Formats: sequence, C-alpha cells, structure tokens
Amino acid sequence: MTPKPWARPEPTGECPVPDGRREWIERSLRWCVEEFGPEPLRGEVALPGAGLIPPGFDASQEQAERLVRRVCAVMGADPDGITVSLFEGEGGDDASSWSGHNRRRTVGRYLEADGGSRIELDVRKAQEPPAFAAVIAHELAHVRLLGENRSGKGLDDERLTDLLTVYLGMGVLTANAAYRFTKSDQGFSVLPLGDLTEYELTGADDMTYRLGYLSNREFGYALAYYTTLRGDPSPTWAIHLNPGVQVVLRQGLSHLASRPRAPRTPGEP
Repeated sequence: MTPKPWARPEPTGECPVPDGRREWIERSLRWCVEEFGPEPLRGEVALPGAGLIPPGFDASQEQAERLVRRVCAVMGADPDGITVSLFEGEGGDDASSWSGHNRRRTVGRYLEADGGSRIELDVRKAQEPPAFAAVIAHELAHVRLLGENRSGKGLDDERLTDLLTVYLGMGVLTANAAYRFTKSDQGFSVLPLGDLTEYELTGADDMTYRLGYLSNREFGYALAYYTTLRGDPSPTWAIHLNPGVQVVLRQGLSHLASRPRAPRTPGEP
C-alpha cells in the first residue's frame, strides 16, 4: 500500500526545510515583527468555519465584501480603502495561461487605483469558502505591503506576501490552500499545478492544486517559527491544518526546541 505523504517518519530535531529556506523564513518573520509590531503575535489565529466564513456563504457581492471585512479585521487592514470586485474566470487566453502540461488560471488580483486598493476575486473559488478566504488573505497581504508602501528589501517580495499571511493570523487557511491531496489509482499524490506572480494568485482547476509561492513545508515551518514567537509551542489551532502541514509543523517545533537558543517572544528578556 502506498503510504500517505504525511505519514512518512521524520528525524526528530531535523529542520523540515533546507538551511537557505529556514534562514529566509526566520529573517522575514523577524522583519514582520519590526515592520508591523508585535501586536499580531498576540492576536487570534483565524480558523475555517463560521467564525470567519459568513453562514450561508453564497458568493454574492455582499457576502464577498463581508468576508473581506472579516479577513481585514484579522490582518489589520483598513477595509474602507479597499474596493472588491468579482469576476468569473472563463476559458481562453484572457483567463488562463499554460505551462507544459499544467493549466493555470488567475483567481485573484491586486491593483492600485484612485488612491486606494482594489482586489479582484474569481467567484468560482467562492464555492470553496476557506480557499476563497485564503485568496483574499493573499491579496490583503499585498494591500498591507504595497498599498501601505512597505517593502521587505532583499526578502523576495513575492514570497513575502505569502509569509505575511502567516504573521497576520491567516496562516492556517493559506497553508491549507497551498496544497491539496487527492487519491488516485496509484495512491496519494501532491501535484503543484500553479504558481504565483507579484500581483496574481493562480491555481489549477484540478482536484489537486497549489496556491501560492510557498510550499506546504515552508508554510509548516513558518507556522512553527511564528507560534514559537508567540510563546505557544503547543498551538490548539494545529488540528485545523491538513495532515501534511501538521507533520511539518511538529517537526519544525521539535527542531526549534532543540536549538541552543530558541526564538523568543518580542519583549521578553
């Protein structure tokens, strides 16, 4: 029987990402603390469910705007300066791009217009409200970075946009959206079928797809470093992560605990 990809044993204490990725994640999250202050570390972590997703979510303009406001509240963005537009992606060159055998389509865009920010969201993703909320979080991370004239110089802004969703409390939803698992006749597989550009979040229509620049392992380690900065090495919200990210989170926490000098919550001596 083919083992589930999240069931593979991992050496205790070993970092789940390569050193270069580890260093970038840690340096970038420390930059987030300096740039946005430590307050987000004391906030609640958003979870999929009625607390975030409006009951009876129907993908209407009103419901989408309500969800955007809820995600704004989590991420500290000002909803009054943000215009929300919905579009329905269709086939053809205008809506899709192709790379090899993998189909990609735009599901969200960030634009600056009329002195404010505009986010455009593919209404078809609203059929999966948690993934739709993850798209919103990514676009709002652009608002907080580009719309507020912030720049993580030297930190790779495209990937930093994904990482900022973790620091601002939306990491559970964006990590879960990063990869989907599907079971084929050959077993379980993880297939990255999309990518992210600076202003667009793209993903494939297939049952298994990837949203975002960060891999699920990078998201998992980012969540581990983030919750360690929060002073919470046993986060209750971890049960809401998909199994693959949970494994990486636990391994990341084990690695951080084994280091001679573990990350400290800002403000601690």
